[in-house]
Amino acid sequence: MNTDSSARTLAHRSTLTVPDATTMLDTVRWVSAQWLKGKFGSSAVPAGTGQHTIAPSTVLLTEAAYDDTGAEYATRMQLREYQPSATWRTTITAVRSTTGPGTVGVDLECFPSSKRPPRTAKPKIVRELVTELEAYDGPSRLTPEALRVTAEQVPALVTMLRTPDRHKPLIVAARPTQRHPLWVERVAGTVHAVSGDASAYLLWDLPAIDAFREAVGYDHRVNAGAVRVYLPLVDPAWAADGARHRVLGAPRWTNPEDRAWRSITTNILSIAREQPMPQQLAAVEFPNRVAEQHRQERQETLDKARQVASAPSGEPEDQLTKLRAEVTLLNGLLGQADEELTELGRAKGLTERAHLSARSELAAVAAERDAEVEDHLATLDALSQARAETDRLRVMLLRQDRHDEAEQAGAGLPGVPGSFEELWQRLEEWDRLLVTADRRTALGLDVHPQARTWAAKAWTALGALDSYTAAATDGFTGNFYQFCLTPPPGARPYPVRHVAMAESPPTMEKYGHERLFPGPDGRRVEMQAHLKLGARGTVAPRLYFLDGAKSTEGAAAGRLVVGYIGPHLHNQMTN
Repeated sequence: MNTDSSARTLAHRSTLTVPDATTMLDTVRWVSAQWLKGKFGSSAVPAGTGQHTIAPSTVLLTEAAYDDTGAEYATRMQLREYQPSATWRTTITAVRSTTGPGTVGVDLECFPSSKRPPRTAKPKIVRELVTELEAYDGPSRLTPEALRVTAEQVPALVTMLRTPDRHKPLIVAARPTQRHPLWVERVAGTVHAVSGDASAYLLWDLPAIDAFREAVGYDHRVNAGAVRVYLPLVDPAWAADGARHRVLGAPRWTNPEDRAWRSITTNILSIAREQPMPQQLAAVEFPNRVAEQHRQERQETLDKARQVASAPSGEPEDQLTKLRAEVTLLNGLLGQADEELTELGRAKGLTERAHLSARSELAAVAAERDAEVEDHLATLDALSQARAETDRLRVMLLRQDRHDEAEQAGAGLPGVPGSFEELWQRLEEWDRLLVTADRRTALGLDVHPQARTWAAKAWTALGALDSYTAAATDGFTGNFYQFCLTPPPGARPYPVRHVAMAESPPTMEKYGHERLFPGPDGRRVEMQAHLKLGARGTVAPRLYFLDGAKSTEGAAAGRLVVGYIGPHLHNQMTN
C-alpha cells in the first residue's frame, strides 16, 4: 500500500490466535504488567480498571467486558504517551470465546508533532506475548525461534504451506552446508523480529532440504543457506506461483556488506500492519467505566462540600475555616473536571487523526487499484496482440510443414523476473543496452511489497528500450516516445503514459544534480528521459536512460544507456 508515511498513524499491528484461551486473559494482563514495569518501574502498574496516570504525560486506560453470566470475556489496556516529538498510543486487546479460540491484538499508533515522523519499532510486548501464549496461524505454530524440521517432518511442513487456514507469511530457512556465524545471527534475528507476525521453520540438514525440494518442486525449493518467505495459498503444482514467494540465497546472508536480508523483516511487518483488525476484536464493546468512576468521584466531592456547608455555624473564625474547606473541595472538583476535559480532548483529537489517516489510506488504495486496473488492461491488450501474432506465425510454420519448429518455438522461454536481484542476474539478455545504474540502489527496491510488480515493469521497460534500439539501427527515425506511440511492426513498446522524455525546467534548475548518472565511459552525464515503474506512492520507482541509439559519435554511439533504476527522485511537484 503506497501511502504517505507522514499521514499514517498506525505504525504496527500484530494479531495472535490462541486455541486454548482458558487462561489467556490472565496471561495477557500479567505480560502487560511486566512490560509496563520494564518501561516505567515496578511501582507504575496500577491494579483494577479505570484511567491512571502512571508517569508524567503518560496515561493508562484499563477496561474489562463481561458476558450475561458475569464472567469476564475481554480486556483492553491502552497506553498513551505524550512526548514532544509525537504521541504514542499502544492498545492491547484480548477477547476470549467460549466456543472457539481467543484473539489477542496489539496496535501501535504514532501521532507526530511535525511533518517528519519519528522512527517506529515493533512493541516488545508482542514477542513477550508470543513467548507466553501458545498461538497459531492455522496449523502453524508461532514462536520466537525457528522450529527444527527433519526429513520425516517435511510432509507436515508442506501441508502448512498449502492450507487455506494460514493467513500469515511462513519462513523456511535451510541450514548451510557449513556453519556460518553471520548466517546464524542474521536468520535468528530476523525470526525474532517477526515473531507473532510469521511462523518460521528450519530445514535441519541436507536430507530435509532434499525431501523438501522433492515435495514442493524446483520452483518452490529452498537451497542450502537460503531463506524463503512463503505467502498464503502456496501452489507447488504451479511453477509461476514460485515467484510470489521471495527467496534470498546464502551469499546475501553471509556477506557482511549486504543488507538485503533486512527486507525480510520489513516486508513481513508491512504485511502485518496492513491486515484488518479481526472481527472478534473489532466487535467487542467495553462499558465506559472511566466515566462512571469520575462521576462517583465528583459525587463524593460534592457530598463533602454539602456536609461542610450544612454544618452549624460557629464563631467567625470557624465560619471562615468552613468556607475555606468548601472552596478547597470545589477547587479540587474543578481541577478534576479540567483534567478530565483535557484528557478527553486529547483522546478525541487522536481518534480524529486516526480516522483521517484511515480515510487517506483508503483513498490511496482506491487510487492505486484504479491505476493497477489500467495497467492490467494495457497488459491484457498487449498479451492479446502478442498471442494473435504468435498464432499467425505458428499457422504459417504449420502450412510450411515445419511442425517441429512450431512446437518448439514457445518452449522454455523464461518469464519476467520476480525481483530486482533476479533482474540484475539476467541483464545480459539485453545485448543492445548498457546498464550503468547502481546495483545497490536497484536491489534496494526489493524491500518493498510491490517489488515483484516493479521488477516485472522494469523488465518490460528494458525490453522496450532494447526493441527501440533495434528499430533505430534498422532506420526508425523517431525518439523512444514516438516509438511507443506508433510502434513499428513486431516492436515491443512501453505504455506511452509512463514515458517522459524530459524533466521540467524548474525541476532541472533545483534538482538537476540528481539526474547525473554514469555514462558509457564512466563519467557522469545528464539523463532526463525516464520511464515510470510505479505511478503512485512515496517510492514510485523510475528508470532513467540516455538515448544514443542513432548517434554515431561519442562513447554512447549506437547504444542506449540505462543510468538509474531506483526510487523517485526529487522534483518540483513532490517537494
